[in-house]
Amino acid sequence: MLDFSFSEDQESFRKTIADFTTRELLPGYTARSASTEFPFALLKKIGDLGVLGIGFPEKFGGTGEDDPVLLGIASETLAYGDVNLASAPIQVGLVGAQLLEGSDLVQERYLPTVIAGEENLAIALTEPGSGSDASALRTTARRVPGGWILNGEKTAISWAMTASAALVYAREEGSSRANGVSCFVVDIPSDGVSISHMLGMGCLPLGWGSIHLDDVFVPETHLVGEEGRGFSGAMNKFDFSRAAIGLMCLGAAEQSLAEAAVYATQRETFGQPISQYQGVSFPLAEHATYIEGARWVCYRALWLRQENMPHTSLASMSKWWAPVVAKDAIEAAMKIHGNLGYSAEFPLQQRFRDVLAYLVADGTAEIQKGIISREILARGTVSL
Repeated sequence: MLDFSFSEDQESFRKTIADFTTRELLPGYTARSASTEFPFALLKKIGDLGVLGIGFPEKFGGTGEDDPVLLGIASETLAYGDVNLASAPIQVGLVGAQLLEGSDLVQERYLPTVIAGEENLAIALTEPGSGSDASALRTTARRVPGGWILNGEKTAISWAMTASAALVYAREEGSSRANGVSCFVVDIPSDGVSISHMLGMGCLPLGWGSIHLDDVFVPETHLVGEEGRGFSGAMNKFDFSRAAIGLMCLGAAEQSLAEAAVYATQRETFGQPISQYQGVSFPLAEHATYIEGARWVCYRALWLRQENMPHTSLASMSKWWAPVVAKDAIEAAMKIHGNLGYSAEFPLQQRFRDVLAYLVADGTAEIQKGIISREILARGTVSL
């Protein structure tokens, strides 16, 4: 028998996060998101709720149980109030999962503070000449006594301006494609590391930037995972983050439609609320339907991950479709609000710009469709 309900514990957790979101995040979202200052005080509060420790060992402050669905619930629910802060459990999930493959020194140094919301770590994979084709990265790691020397440039890195360290992917000199790529923890600041800000049209508090590495020494202890296998290790982690990102975008869209519905019952023209016009009520119905469909694609991907079943295609479906659905729904909510939807004093225009980033970030729609189509073509038949 199919069961689409959350467990009692998951639902209790969702309500706790929803209450926090309503009280702490929603009221100040517009002002916070128009600033490049990262709200560390709120990140610490999110850490205190246990949101950043989902699936990590209890000795580091985590929950101890791997629960991808719970992480999806957290990302979706936090995004009702602040889509930027809602990215925190996803970022920590990606970073932490890789740190667990590192040395005891690295785990003990970073996992407790990251889980507590006391500091950020960036993921430095993208480069100027290798965006979606991440396996074409050119940053090099040269073996020297006691560690490696890194040289290269990373660009469009979220959290770059606020991170105390970064997971940097670099390749052994002479290697190509995914072969020979390793992952290293690079402290910021370090000798030879410089950072420059890249100002975007949204997601301003996330500190988008470039990281330059000029003969940066990284000790043996700061290798994460197996030498030469860092790329394949990272790709596996993105299957969970893609579904969680989809839910994060949908959470922002759900809140936007809710605001549009309230406004439509209050705003009157020609003697009646505009909610009485099909030109207003039907778009609400249509976008609510799209959101519901995309939402369960995301949750099914996370459920399959929880059950250790194949879910790469569903994760890619979540990543390309859900942000599009969310962007379209927020745009419709803006139109229902009329000139107020375009006003900088209201959160709709801010959510639109913040969500728009995820049409590109962590893999474009074209990359995701390529992943999905390869699986379909390889299968060559309909699964019954």
